[in-house]
Amino acid sequence: MADDRWWKDLDAVVAAMLAGGSRILDLGCGDGGLVDRLTELGFDPIGVDPHAPAHPRLVQARVEHATGLGEFDAITATMALHHAELPTVLQSIYGHLRPEGQLFVSEFAWDAYDERAAAWLASHDPSDGDNSITGWQREHCDLHTWATVREALSNCFTPTLEVGRPYLARMLRRCDLEADEHALIDAQLLPALGIWYVAKRD
Repeated sequence: MADDRWWKDLDAVVAAMLAGGSRILDLGCGDGGLVDRLTELGFDPIGVDPHAPAHPRLVQARVEHATGLGEFDAITATMALHHAELPTVLQSIYGHLRPEGQLFVSEFAWDAYDERAAAWLASHDPSDGDNSITGWQREHCDLHTWATVREALSNCFTPTLEVGRPYLARMLRRCDLEADEHALIDAQLLPALGIWYVAKRD
C-alpha cells in the first residue's frame, strides 16, 4: 500500500486548482502513490525518482537527468527539495513547466522545531528516540531549511500560497493526532513544521 503521508490532502488542492487532464510531473515520486491518485482524479501524471519501482508512469532517474519528459502544466514535489541540489533541480523544474504552469510543494521547516514541539512529540512518541531540540537538530542539520528552499524558489517562481501544516502526527504515522496538532498550530501553541507552497512559473 502506498505511503500517502506527505501528499495526503494536497491531492485535493491540486485537483481544485488544475483543469482535468492536465499533465503533471511528480518530482521525487517515491512509491508512485501520488501518481496513481492523480490518475484516479483524471489527470495525466508521470513520476520521476531514482528509486521508483517498475511502473508504466514512473521514470527511474533524477529529474535533472531524465530526458524526453516534455513540458507539464504542473509539477508536484513532496518532501523532495530539502535534500536536493537546489540550483540544478529548480532549473530542471523551471524547464519542464509550461509558462504559467504551477508548482505544488509539500515540505517541512525542520528548524522551526522548538520546546513546544519537543514536549508534544515526547508525549505521543512511545519510542526511545531523542526528541530534544539538540537531538532533532543533529538529525536534520544536513538538510536545507525551509527559508533556504523558499529563497531558491523565489528566484524562479512567483508564490501564490504558503501555509503551515501539521507534520509531527504524520511523522509518527498517527493520523488520529493530526486534528489535535492542527488545532494547536492554529492556536499558536505548536509551530507549523509542515509547509504547503504553491507558485507559478513566469
